[in-house]
Amino acid sequence: LQLSDEELALFTAAVLLSPDRPWLTESKKVQKLQDKIYVALQHEIQKKHSAEDKLSKMVSKLPLMKTICNLHLDKLEFFRLLHPETAMNFPPLYKEVFNSELQYSDPRES
Repeated sequence: LQLSDEELALFTAAVLLSPDRPWLTESKKVQKLQDKIYVALQHEIQKKHSAEDKLSKMVSKLPLMKTICNLHLDKLEFFRLLHPETAMNFPPLYKEVFNSELQYSDPRES
């Protein structure tokens, strides 16, 4: 897609701010924030490109990205079950992004 740094950052933010995650308690607020990110992304794309074409190409990639994300979560959960001590030492950002979808229990508490 040949995204600029700004376009990539905004697209990444829009993907991470997914209002359809089952554990969210305020999905409407997340949806509103995601909508604002998409508006900013569309504005950024319009500076250089035909916005509709590029934005539609980006949005068309979302189902595939969601499938890959779900596969990643499955593998991550499997890894966490096999190696809980290693999972506890994942980098803080990684744990923050995936913590709500995976439960990192301390093996010493068992």
